[in-house]
Amino acid sequence: MSFIFLAAAALAAVVLKARSASADVPRPAVILVAKGVSDPEDLEDVMTVLRSVKKAFPCYQERLAFSSDPVRSLWRKRAHDTAFREAYPGLDKRIYGVGNVISAMASIQETGPRLTLVQGLHLIDGPDHYDLTSLVESLRQIKTFDRAKAPFPWIGLGLPALGLGDGQKDALFRTASAMSPLFGEAETLNAGVMLAADPEGGINPPAYRSLEDALRTTYPAVPVAVAVRDAIQPKGAVESLASMLPPPGQVILATLAPVSGQTVAADLDGPQADSWGNLLRSRGYAVDVRVRGLGSNALFADLIVENVKRQEEALSRRYMMD
Repeated sequence: MSFIFLAAAALAAVVLKARSASADVPRPAVILVAKGVSDPEDLEDVMTVLRSVKKAFPCYQERLAFSSDPVRSLWRKRAHDTAFREAYPGLDKRIYGVGNVISAMASIQETGPRLTLVQGLHLIDGPDHYDLTSLVESLRQIKTFDRAKAPFPWIGLGLPALGLGDGQKDALFRTASAMSPLFGEAETLNAGVMLAADPEGGINPPAYRSLEDALRTTYPAVPVAVAVRDAIQPKGAVESLASMLPPPGQVILATLAPVSGQTVAADLDGPQADSWGNLLRSRGYAVDVRVRGLGSNALFADLIVENVKRQEEALSRRYMMD
């Protein structure tokens, strides 16, 4: 019992040191990484999470990074577009200079190495998370003759919302629980829910199917289907939903991507005949479309913050020992 108490006390001490801001200890940092947001209306998906991170880590520096080169270039051009800036006076000015992960790391390391927590705004263990993992691992492996001068000795990388691989049970059910406002509304309306996954994910991981199972377990009164474009599955998403909620009826169609955008919105309910909205209407459903990404959901934002806290706990021990 005494060992457990001492271990818990030691962990509390390292977290306290990591969160302390002083003149002789460089302030730790959190970098939130998203693929990119080009439409000002979609920025709330990212900024909601960033505000939650700032609230949970008040003594940390917080940074935002976009992995998309074209999106970063677009915002740099807008920085010099007076008409655009006047049209959107309320935007966080940092968005005009948002960089990639490497530039964000460089900006916070100017005064010396410090505990740095990198968290991708990703739902699944897909290509975006893989690329971010490779980048962080490469930075972590930089060695110097003088060990104290290593530029990135204490970097932590948080998991995507659903965990790794096919999804981890606790992460799947935490994500399902974070969707309670949407499913509570659906239950009140006696409506079904279709969640359309990000069409740019590049793969169809079984994690989506695992999340669908978790949602059906968590909300047994609400018919639900997760729609993945070009998915290989026994039944299409529309047919799967129809087997639980025969038409006509009402369906809430929402994006499953953490961050919305033009491509996500078009796949969800674009003018093309095979958009999910039109496929549902062709079966006789009344469709209520929700384009906003998961990031705008405060409960989902809290879930991302919890992932940052987990990596902080895992990394703080080594930070203190070094």
